[in-house]
Formats: sequence, structure tokens, C-alpha cells
Amino acid sequence: MVAQETVNPPPALTAESFEALFEACRPRADEERWTEVPWIGHLWEGRQQAAALEKPLFIWAMNGHPLGCV
Repeated sequence: MVAQETVNPPPALTAESFEALFEACRPRADEERWTEVPWIGHLWEGRQQAAALEKPLFIWAMNGHPLGCV
């Protein structure tokens, strides 16, 4: 079996390039605004508060692997 040449090889990973890539992947403060939302982690508590404030209840639910690997 003959090794194939990569058409567009990735650049070499050095300590400097790793640091730049790591910083590029790190979430910025403006990307973390969802953490400022006063989430309520219990359905009944959220239901009671929504009823008291006469506001709708938003439910975020999911099923399966959090990375979509099913």
C-alpha cells in the first residue's frame, strides 16, 4: 500500500500555534451571556413562578447524547 500525499497538510503544531488555537477556541465573555439568565432548574418551581407572573413557561428539554452522538 502506497502512502498518499496530503493535498493540503495542516501546519505544524508548535507551542506558539497551540496557544493561538487554544485562545481562538476559548469562549469569550460575550458568548457566555446565557449564563446571566436566571434559569430555574425545577419544573414545578418554574411553573409556579410563571403562573404567579402570568408569563409563559419555556422548557428546554433534550433526549440523547449531548454531543449528538447517537
